[in-house]
Amino acid sequence: MSGVAQPDLAGSTGIGNLRPAQAVAAGLTLERHAPGAALRPYVQCYWQASWWGGGEPAGMELLHPDGATGLLFNFGGALERNGERVRGDCWVDGPKRCTARLAVGETLDLLGVRFLPGMAFPFIGETLSTLAGEGLTPGDALRRLELEALHERLRHTPDLAGRLALLEDYLLARLHHSERVPSGLMASLGWLQQHHGQGSIAALVGELPFGQRRLERLFQRHVGLSPKRYARLLRVAHSRELIKQGGAAASLTDTAFAAGYFDQSHFIHDFKAVTGVTPGDYLDHVQRRYG
Repeated sequence: MSGVAQPDLAGSTGIGNLRPAQAVAAGLTLERHAPGAALRPYVQCYWQASWWGGGEPAGMELLHPDGATGLLFNFGGALERNGERVRGDCWVDGPKRCTARLAVGETLDLLGVRFLPGMAFPFIGETLSTLAGEGLTPGDALRRLELEALHERLRHTPDLAGRLALLEDYLLARLHHSERVPSGLMASLGWLQQHHGQGSIAALVGELPFGQRRLERLFQRHVGLSPKRYARLLRVAHSRELIKQGGAAASLTDTAFAAGYFDQSHFIHDFKAVTGVTPGDYLDHVQRRYG
């Protein structure tokens, strides 16, 4: 299992749910940029989201969980997430258990780093389970990261290329002084991702050189979620992708079976617990957004 590579999750979950480049006409745009070679084992992407509505709010965006952690820097208007105003200008966006709802107001100018699931610890230096939840951790709560100072440097660097270079330098400096990600964790994450979260945790442990207790400790430290909860996020994420691919012709019964569910009630329960809506409601959302 040690040779199992992690699939690229960039754009399939998390911030990637923001409307892509074809939404330029509507004013809301999302750009993704790949990290340098040294950071690719750790970073999904850098991203920039912007909206200049000319007095009109852009509405609500869904930020689906993927078990990953990110850094977030705001240069626009105040943010409202899950119905609450968010204080500060920079945050650690810890692993979420369910979909967050971001209200996009008249102006939006966000810059972020999205780590791969399980790969944020070398940069954050904090047990990820302490950052898990539905809120954002303000930069001033983790002083040693000096995110507020980084935010000011980014603010005074107006061009995107310069900002990305600053982020690269910051992350590379922290990586240089950090501990390595355990190979057993990387293999476990790869196994669960390859199975779209459908394989049992017992089957995973059967292929590891250590037991479930150590697996649980590794996940709490490096992912912030239990292996079982992370697997459920993967299953629901796979379900969402199947619904998108199927479009108006999508059969929710077939989707449930393809995602590894043996009955509709379990599928609906998991889907709603993560996204806040039923699979049918999500299908309606996809049809309205993508046609």
